[in-house]
Amino acid sequence: MTIGRIRDDFPMLAHSTHFNCGGMAPLSKSVGAELLRVPTAIIEEGPARLLAHDDDFLGIEKARATLARFIGADADEIAFTTQFSTAANIVIEGLPWQPGDEVIVTDQEHPALLIPLMNVVRRRGLKVSRLPVSHNADKMLTNFRALLTDRTKLVAVSHVTTDSGTRLPAEEMTRLAQARGSYVLFDGAHSVGQFPLDVHALGCDFYAMVGYKWLLGPYPSAALYIRRDKLDDIDVTWCGSNMTQTGSVTMGVDDLNWIPGARRFEYGGRTYSYDTAMVAGLSYVERLGVEAVQAHSRHLTAYFHDGLKRVPGARIHSPTDLQAATGIATVSLDNRDGVTVSAALRERWNMIQRAALRGTSVRISLAAFVEESDVDLLLDSLATLATE
Repeated sequence: MTIGRIRDDFPMLAHSTHFNCGGMAPLSKSVGAELLRVPTAIIEEGPARLLAHDDDFLGIEKARATLARFIGADADEIAFTTQFSTAANIVIEGLPWQPGDEVIVTDQEHPALLIPLMNVVRRRGLKVSRLPVSHNADKMLTNFRALLTDRTKLVAVSHVTTDSGTRLPAEEMTRLAQARGSYVLFDGAHSVGQFPLDVHALGCDFYAMVGYKWLLGPYPSAALYIRRDKLDDIDVTWCGSNMTQTGSVTMGVDDLNWIPGARRFEYGGRTYSYDTAMVAGLSYVERLGVEAVQAHSRHLTAYFHDGLKRVPGARIHSPTDLQAATGIATVSLDNRDGVTVSAALRERWNMIQRAALRGTSVRISLAAFVEESDVDLLLDSLATLATE
C-alpha cells in the first residue's frame, strides 16, 4: 500500500474530505468486515460459539497479543475496554487515594479524562494542579518539576494533546514523577498509531488508548495497558462475570479470586467484534508501516505550514518543529473565530474537521489517507475565508 493513496479502501472518501481522524477515523472495508463478522455469523449460524466463548471464533486473545506487541507490552498487561472513559475509570477509581493527595493534569486534557478525575477529586478531597502545555519541552519540564510534590499521587496527561497536537516529553515526565513516588497515566488517544510506541521503554504505569482515531478502528473501541507490577495496586471496583477464576450461584466473598493479568478488568458481556476490529485497524496501520505513517504526516504538516504563508492572517498553534510535530495541525484566521471557520469548511466544501482551542482555531488531522491535493483544497478554502 502507498501512504496517502489508499482512498479506495475507505468508501466515505469518495464523497468527503476527511481531516478529522483525531476525532473519528473513517472505516476501511477490511475493518468494517471484521466489525460485522461476529454478528453476521450469529445471525446466520446462531449464538452457540459466542456463548461458549470460543476464542477461535472470537479471536480476542490473538487480538490482545497483536495489540500488546504493537505498543511494546505483554499480552497479560492489556485489557480491552468498552470506551476510553472506562479505561480511565478503572485506574482512577482503583487507586488507593487519601485526602490531600494531588493530581497533575495539563491545561489541554479532554473531558473523557478530566470528568473521571474531577469526580474522584470531589469525592476524596484531592488537589489538582494544571501544567501549561508548551511547544518547548524544556519549559514544560521546568514547570512540571515545580508542580511535583511528595503528595502527588497521579500524573494523568495526554501523550499527544487533543487540540494542539503537542507531543509531551513523556519519558522525562515519567522518570521525574516516579522518582517522587507518583503513578503515571497517559492518555494515548492521539499517539497510538501516529508513531512507534514502546510502553515498557517509556516506563509509565498505565496507558489508555482508543482504536477509532489513528488506529483506524471502529468507535468506541478502546484498551488499557497496566504495567504488570502495578496490577495489584489497582483495586477492582467495577465487576461482572468473567473476572474471577471460578463462579457459580453459590459463590461468596472467598470465591472472588481474580483471573491473572489485566483481563480481570474485562467485566461482564462484551461486544467482542469491536475489540478485534480495533486490531484489524491496527493491522492496517502495520501494513502501511507506522514509521511511514509518521513520515507522511510530517511531510503533509510541512506542506500545510508552507501553504499557510500564502493565507492572510493564518496563525499556526501546533508544533512547527517537524521532529515534534504530529498529524494534528491547528490553525486560526485573524478575521474569523474557529467555530465559524469550521462550520464554513464543512458546509461549503464538505471538509470534516473540528474547532479547537476553546473555539479559537480549527484542528486539521493529516492522516495516512490524506493527500497533497486535499491539503491544496483546504488551503484554497482557508484563503477564501481569510479574504472575504
